[in-house]
Amino acid sequence: MKNIKLISLLVLLICSTGLAQSLPDPLVSPIQAGAYVPGLMGVRDYVNPGVDGMIFLDYNIFINANNFHDRNGNEVNSLDLFPELGSIPFETDISGYINALAIAYVSPKLSFLGNAQYIGVIAPNFTTVSTQVALGELLNETTITGGGSGLGDLAIAPMFLSWGSEKFDFTTGYMFVVPTGKFELGGSDNVGLGYWSHFIQAAFYYYPLPEKATALMLLPTYEFHGKIKGSNVTPGSRIGLDYGISQYLSKRFEVTLQGAHAWQVGKDKGGDVYWDTSVKDQLSTLGGGLGYWLLPAKLYANAKYYFTYGEKQHFDSNIFQIQLIFNPGWLQSKPAEETEK
Repeated sequence: MKNIKLISLLVLLICSTGLAQSLPDPLVSPIQAGAYVPGLMGVRDYVNPGVDGMIFLDYNIFINANNFHDRNGNEVNSLDLFPELGSIPFETDISGYINALAIAYVSPKLSFLGNAQYIGVIAPNFTTVSTQVALGELLNETTITGGGSGLGDLAIAPMFLSWGSEKFDFTTGYMFVVPTGKFELGGSDNVGLGYWSHFIQAAFYYYPLPEKATALMLLPTYEFHGKIKGSNVTPGSRIGLDYGISQYLSKRFEVTLQGAHAWQVGKDKGGDVYWDTSVKDQLSTLGGGLGYWLLPAKLYANAKYYFTYGEKQHFDSNIFQIQLIFNPGWLQSKPAEETEK
């Protein structure tokens, strides 16, 4: 969804009025939300695995967004481009689907690191986005459509370490996102962000009940970026905070509740920055899910709904997500015990 650029809408509007004789050079969008998506990961996705070998996680994400919120958090439903035209009302309908397949390798316990387990992940994804903007009477009820589909940016986690105990788990590491998805300035069919992103994360878990039936999770994330392709703009750094609770009601059935916050903390930089860099975006998410082990210790499924709120310089979104986790038993040093995720 981050490839939906408000500045592209402005350029399209200018051209459709006939008041512009030619297109300007493509501009960088001032809306840069980063690569990390708060609320995406499951509550127990960062727990100490307890088993080793190959693990596959598949995320199916369905997104719908309708309203953009400005720097003050107010909903924007009109544009004031030219005094002679007055306000131009518009309505947006943005929908998208992302399929992200995370392929993970988990090592046996490493005694020289205090029995930590090493985790490495590579996560390609396929993205499709559809955009429709309906304009008001001043522009003859024009409808602008756009969108695209294809392989998106590639996420790689070369180094995560996880420690587990009876009451606590701790997992920390580094991940980066390679801009492999289609991107060009001003493009209406982008599926990539056009820049490198880097994450440093640390997940904390507390288990107040026996057998880890209840899990309390706190996951802070620090994110920083490289330059946007074809421009002299580096998006500002960001901080995210995910939190949640997971409760197993039986050996197989899980209920989750989670929320997240994301704040831009660093200023956008570079010679092509033309917007007020004191304006920083933010959003929060809240949602819940139901999970079930279809095959004990082998195949897990989770359905989750969450929504955004408190947006600034962001579209609001409603997200439905289906997650699958599969442990085929490949490269295991010993058979997996029938324990939950």
